Amino acid sequence: MPALLQSRDIWTHGGGWPLPDLLRSALTSLLLLQGHDRPVYFASPWITDFDLFDNRFRDYAALFPRLAEHPWIRFSDYVALLSASFDVRLLTTDNERSSAFMSTASLKAAPRLSCRLGDSKFHEKGILAPSFYIEGSMNITHHGVRVRGEKVIYHSVAGAGVPPKIAAAYLEFDRHWKTLG
Repeated sequence: MPALLQSRDIWTHGGGWPLPDLLRSALTSLLLLQGHDRPVYFASPWITDFDLFDNRFRDYAALFPRLAEHPWIRFSDYVALLSASFDVRLLTTDNERSSAFMSTASLKAAPRLSCRLGDSKFHEKGILAPSFYIEGSMNITHHGVRVRGEKVIYHSVAGAGVPPKIAAAYLEFDRHWKTLG
């Protein structure tokens, strides 16, 4: 079956559960894949650490055995674990918040994590992976995910191959990555 792209618009209207739930589901799916030749991109002018997975009832203990007893699993812990299976590329700007995020201990030890900084005009926002693309107004921050009213479009890949939307997004992200190198 050729690759199909299914899309869904999500509006949060000042917080709520749809966006955190979408992120948890999409990002968890990457942990179940056994690596890929394409990198995973996280692009946002501001990137901060935030509680991503509610593990109070050990729902994510099997995916994060080292953090099994932690009530919350942070975004930085997720990115560090993901970098064991994928090349993870962060595109952000040189600001206090993103610098603090990149300074977390788990990210400093992440094996396949790279970061490149755009200038103050950089405003791209999205998460691009081989199996999905999330694009829209959301910064990858606590406020972007949980507080502010945001609109994102979730594109998911079904079947084998690469749909044109995902291929075009990879061309653009890869181009931007090389430009900042």
